[in-house]
Amino acid sequence: MLQAEQVFQGRYQLHRQLGQNAGRQTWLADDIVSHQPVIVKLLAFSPQMQWEELKLFEREAQVLKQLSHPRIPHYRDYFSVDKHAGSGLCWFGLVQDYIAGESLQQLLDTGKHFTEVQVRSIATGILEILTYLHELNPPVLHRDIKPSNLIWGEGEQVYLVDFGAVQDPVAMEGATFTVVGTAGYAPVEQFWGRAVPASDLYALGATLIHLLTGTPPVDLPQKNLRIEFRDRVSVNPNFVRWIEDLTEPDLKRRFSSARQALEYLKAGCKSRQMPTIPKPAGSRVQLSKSASHLRIVIPPQRILIGGVFRIFWRGMLLACLLLWQLFIGLLIVSIAIIGVLLLGIPVLFRTIVAFYVFVTSLNISFFITEIIWVFIGIGFLVGLCQLWISMNKELGRVLDDLQHVRRLHYFQEQCLDFERSSLEFHNHTLVFSSGHDQLIVRTSKIKSVKNIPAHGVTIDNGSKLYSFGQNLTDAERNWLVGEIENWLSEG
Repeated sequence: MLQAEQVFQGRYQLHRQLGQNAGRQTWLADDIVSHQPVIVKLLAFSPQMQWEELKLFEREAQVLKQLSHPRIPHYRDYFSVDKHAGSGLCWFGLVQDYIAGESLQQLLDTGKHFTEVQVRSIATGILEILTYLHELNPPVLHRDIKPSNLIWGEGEQVYLVDFGAVQDPVAMEGATFTVVGTAGYAPVEQFWGRAVPASDLYALGATLIHLLTGTPPVDLPQKNLRIEFRDRVSVNPNFVRWIEDLTEPDLKRRFSSARQALEYLKAGCKSRQMPTIPKPAGSRVQLSKSASHLRIVIPPQRILIGGVFRIFWRGMLLACLLLWQLFIGLLIVSIAIIGVLLLGIPVLFRTIVAFYVFVTSLNISFFITEIIWVFIGIGFLVGLCQLWISMNKELGRVLDDLQHVRRLHYFQEQCLDFERSSLEFHNHTLVFSSGHDQLIVRTSKIKSVKNIPAHGVTIDNGSKLYSFGQNLTDAERNWLVGEIENWLSEG
C-alpha cells in the first residue's frame, strides 16, 4: 500500500493522492531535487492486471517523451520499482509536470456555468493542441478528450492531460487496436478501432456540449446518432451549427482536421461551405439567393410525347381496372344475395329438419348427411364473402394508384422560400385543384439537408422530415443540397 511521504527513485516524494482506478494511482508529489511539484502516475503489476493496461501505460510514456507543447504536461521520467520498494507489488511510474488548476469536470461538479465566450476560448485552446498533435508525423490521437482530462489553469488557459488512451503513432492500417474511449464522448468509428483525427474533434464537440448544457452527452437525447442539444442552450446559432459539425455522426461530413475546424471557429463559424457543385446542364430548377433570402422553384415536369402517351395509357389502364373491379364487385354482391336466398334459406331449413329427425328417430346417418350438406353450404357462403373482401381490397389499391396520378409531378410546382428566420414551402397543384399547400419551418431548427434516394431532398428539423424535388435527377438534388447548406452556413 502506497503512502504519503514515500519516496521513489530517491527524488519523487508522494504528497497527496489525486485519483485511483483499477490498479492505477495518480499522486501529487514533490521533486526533492528540483524542488518542483510533479504528477506521478503509478501502475501496479499484479496477477489481476490485464496486459493491455501495461501496453497503454508504456505507450503513454513513449508518446509524452516525444511531445513538446506549452499546454501538454512535459514528460520527466519513467521507472519501475520492485516489490520491496513498492510495498509488496511491482510498480511502474510515469512522472510529468504538474499543472496547477482544476479539471473542467471538477468545475462542472461544483455547479459552474460556462459562458459562450469561455467555451469558445476552450475550444480554441484544445484545437490548437490537436492541430499540433495531428500534424505530427505520424499523427498522435488522444482518443479520450472529455472534461476530466482538461485542466482549467491560470489565466483560464486550458491544458490537455492523460494520454493513457493515445493511439500508437506507429500503428499501421489493418492492425488490431485497443478499443478505448468514454461513452458519450467517443464517436462510433472509435469503438470499431478506427479512430482518425476527426474522432478527437467529435470528442471535443461532445465536451463543449457538456460545458454548455451542464449535462453529460450520454444523458442527452439522440436522434440518428446525433446529440440533441440545440433547444437546451442560448448561444449564437452559428456556434451551435459549428459544434453540430464537430459531432456529425457521419465521418465524411465532419470537419476533416483540427486546423480546418479552428479556421471556421476564428472566422465566426460563418464560412463553412460544402464543395461547390455547378448547376447541372439542362436543369429547369430556378434558384436565386441573397444574404437574407434563398428561393428555389421546381417547375412541373415537362410532358413530352412519351410522357403524354404514358399518362394516357396509365389512365386508360386504371379506368379499365376500375370498371372491371366494379363489375366483379357487383357480380359478387349479386351472387352473395342470390346465394343467401337460394342456398342460405334451404341450408337453414335442412338444418332444422335434420335436427328434428335426429331427435325423434335417432337416425344418425341421415343426420350426418344433412350436417355435411349444411357445412358445404356454409363454406360456399364464407368463400363468397372472402372473395368479395379480397376483391374490394384490390379495388382500394387501384383507387390509391389513381389518387397517385393526381399527385404526379407533371402537374405540380414546388417552391421553397428560405428566410433567415423561417422556411416557407409551397406545393402548387396546377390541375385537379386550384389551391396550394403551405408549410412553415423555423430555419434555426433545421438539423440537416440530405439527398435521400426515393425521397428527394430531405430537410430534417429534429422532429419531422420534409422532402421535395422527387422528380429531379440525382445531380440536381446534390446541387440543391450544397446550395442550401452553404446558404444556411453563411447566416
